Amino acid sequence: MKSRFLYSVASALLGAAGLFSSPAYADHPWKDAPQSAQIVADAALDRVQLGSLLPHGADTFLALSEEGRPVLLDSQNHTHPFPIDAAEQEQIPPLAFLTQAGSDYWGLAVSPQAKLVHLSVDGKLLGEVPFVGGTLKGSNLTALQVHGSFAYVTDEGKPALVVVSLKDGKAQRFLPYDPSVTGRRPFTRNAQITNGPDGHPLTGGNVRFLALDAKGQWLFYMPACGPLYRIDASLLTDPAFTPVEQLDGIVEWRDTPSLGGITLSPENVFYMSNLTDGALLQFGSERNPLILIRDTRLLEAGALAVSDSHQVAVLTSEDGKPHILRIALP
Repeated sequence: MKSRFLYSVASALLGAAGLFSSPAYADHPWKDAPQSAQIVADAALDRVQLGSLLPHGADTFLALSEEGRPVLLDSQNHTHPFPIDAAEQEQIPPLAFLTQAGSDYWGLAVSPQAKLVHLSVDGKLLGEVPFVGGTLKGSNLTALQVHGSFAYVTDEGKPALVVVSLKDGKAQRFLPYDPSVTGRRPFTRNAQITNGPDGHPLTGGNVRFLALDAKGQWLFYMPACGPLYRIDASLLTDPAFTPVEQLDGIVEWRDTPSLGGITLSPENVFYMSNLTDGALLQFGSERNPLILIRDTRLLEAGALAVSDSHQVAVLTSEDGKPHILRIALP
């Protein structure tokens, strides 16, 4: 963990050497867990996006269809509309992302206008909150977290964090084009740097992933190429804080490989799908970075979620088709 000052100095020095980002020097290296996790199921899914997955009970999960409709994945990995009632389904606009806040769910709709969609635990539409400002031409909203009276959104297209008041929909942009929200180093898959058509390395985009701790205090965010950053959410919601204080509050929390997804459990334990090496990673408050399992199927992994039955589900692509891996934790 580094202060903003140390991060800025290291970034400037290493930038001249052609590097995209400085590593977190205090980080312990990733190491194999004493006991490995085990893949207990691998099932094909029908027309499910890889970017959104949430727990819904002990052995069921919520995802989004290719059309942006919420779908329920049961314990046998069968897909069902959510909610079941067709008329209630039609009330829900196509969603780009889905998240959980307490016992409710919130979705992010981006077309024709960005708005938040509030759903009950059984999928009924409870309300909508249109954004008032907050997006720019070229914005690409990629992740959502909700706590209390605020929603937190990542803008990958015009890199920034966006905070939306759930009371009136007023949205504000923070940390625009800050180094912490921009992808600045090569994106790697299967230990190979991903190059663009011009032969130059690609970063995998700007800020892509977002997580919020159980108390809603700490907001974590990162581009797909890493690293993971942390900021106190109050720095973005309390108008008494200045932009300088917001910048000073950024902490590089953990260096990571290139990721396909990240989730934070109710116990404040991170789980990450590692695309660089094809692995499932775990990182808790004790800052002990563990590799739970290595498997080539994880080289195409996306979103992941932790169930109540001590199991992690990971969405992957196999032969161009969406799959779900169920992984029993040690």
